[in-house]
Amino acid sequence: MAIKHPVLIALSTLSIICVGTASVSALYLPRSTATALALTKDNQKSPSNIFFLPKEHPQLGVGWEITTSSGDAELALAQHLVNIGAKEYVAWWCPHCHEQKLLFGKEAYQIISDSIKVECDKRGLNAHPDWCKAAKVTGFPTWVINGHQYSGVQNLKELAIYQNFLSW
Repeated sequence: MAIKHPVLIALSTLSIICVGTASVSALYLPRSTATALALTKDNQKSPSNIFFLPKEHPQLGVGWEITTSSGDAELALAQHLVNIGAKEYVAWWCPHCHEQKLLFGKEAYQIISDSIKVECDKRGLNAHPDWCKAAKVTGFPTWVINGHQYSGVQNLKELAIYQNFLSW
């Protein structure tokens, strides 16, 4: 029996990570659904949660437009992640990668995009699929911070805690 109700469809996808290669993409549930993201109305930014349900196809090689703005905390965290040499591995077509972008906001994510974002799909802008393979990335988004991998959309406060960024 297929789920047809839009809210049930949305809830069933809350804790999913994008997985795939240039030719195949699939979805799977991460190790814990306890970290599932909460819905926020109309994709509006909240301090810790955003759920993005695409209404159109992503722009080829780029993804969807970032429609949220950054605050001082997001800008400071993005710069800190750059300063410590973190990496974010993404795929342009991944809605969960876009959720991470929305959490940071347009201005802060530009800092990440310019410095530490690694596009894993060979069809993406400035792609480096070989770097993703070398890092053994199996899902998107994946953060590598101080040698540890964090898969799936990361709550910014938790992301700050992972690497002792106390300004949050």
